[in-house]
Amino acid sequence: MSANDLRRSIIDWIKLISSEVDQIAFERDAAGEMAGDELIEVWLGSYHPETFLHQRAFSATETEAMNVLHEKLYISAPELPTKLSELQKTKEWQELVQIAKDIISECGW
Repeated sequence: MSANDLRRSIIDWIKLISSEVDQIAFERDAAGEMAGDELIEVWLGSYHPETFLHQRAFSATETEAMNVLHEKLYISAPELPTKLSELQKTKEWQELVQIAKDIISECGW
């Protein structure tokens, strides 16, 4: 994977987290009933800001913004439901969606 591929993948994932409509499409088209769990686990499994590849793909400012999402998601994940319909109703997920929207705005994505 190149730095550009990683960048595109992570930005796409943040955009998915930021859009409840896209999350529903993701559930329908790809992830099925476990879409909520998939949204969380893919992020936690693929976000590694300490790696050289990540550092080549993102600026320090972008990484700082994404760290806010990562930390909140990491702390919240054990308590969040795995079904998307239930996940979207939680205050924690609504806060995460807003953080993702803020990242997109701050970073100009």
